Amino acid sequence: MEGQYHDLYEHIDRQGAECLNASPEHPVANIFPSAEGGAGGGLLESDTDEELLLNIPFRQNVKVYSIEITAPNDGRKPNHIKIFTNLPTMSFEDCEGRNAIQEVECSWVPAGDVHKATILTRFVRFQAVTSIHLYISSNTEDSATTCISSLTMTGVANGDQFNWNPKQG
Repeated sequence: MEGQYHDLYEHIDRQGAECLNASPEHPVANIFPSAEGGAGGGLLESDTDEELLLNIPFRQNVKVYSIEITAPNDGRKPNHIKIFTNLPTMSFEDCEGRNAIQEVECSWVPAGDVHKATILTRFVRFQAVTSIHLYISSNTEDSATTCISSLTMTGVANGDQFNWNPKQG
């Protein structure tokens, strides 16, 4: 089933993506591939504490199957993540006052020089996603900051999964 899903990167509105509490030296743009097709430019790192809030809009409705995060192999890896969808934007206060669509504790596995965590979404709850919001409230070892090396979401853009023509059956 996973083979029918692809990287949703091309559907992300990168200009609209933001991260609250990101260090100015390590902004959210670093975790996405460059426009030229290269890898991301480095790390996204929190600024004043371990919390991060990523607000990522899509250019069209998508179905999100999984979220893969890579992070440095140290105590700055995200631990507890609340996932929200379809809000214009979110603040840290909003995260405390709303129920998440999904809440996870990351399970990390070695992947070369970094560690990787794959979150399989509750797919029926991620069917018409216009924006996704990841609230990272803690990291794995109570480090002063939290870091992410890359973020990849897989799924399909709504309308991409069928080529059915009602006239042809």
